[in-house]
Amino acid sequence: MLTRIIMNNFFYIGFLSFSVLGLLLADWKYSIAFFSDSRRLATAKAIGIVMALLLLFDILGVVNNIFTTNQSYVTGLHVVSRNLPVEEFIFLFLLCYFCLILYSTIKNKLVSKDIKDV
Repeated sequence: MLTRIIMNNFFYIGFLSFSVLGLLLADWKYSIAFFSDSRRLATAKAIGIVMALLLLFDILGVVNNIFTTNQSYVTGLHVVSRNLPVEEFIFLFLLCYFCLILYSTIKNKLVSKDIKDV
């Protein structure tokens, strides 16, 4: 019973946390986005602004009963209502950070390709 609760309720948040950690380590090792230069505050602000917009969208969906959450897969810690779990914040951070890393990687590859072609 306890194993089932741990696997169901904490697997998702564990998976999200492990994924964020993997992105942070890759970013740190290869200096892709956040660890690439001294403009870390601008990077953090960009992630924060996009997260705030996505959270606003989520909150509006939850308040209007458009979005729901399967309670058997979340920890039980909620913010605005039962349908906005803490895991949503981690997921949105993961989504924004992944997109930033993907954008930075593509931009750096295109810039380095242009330099080699000259």
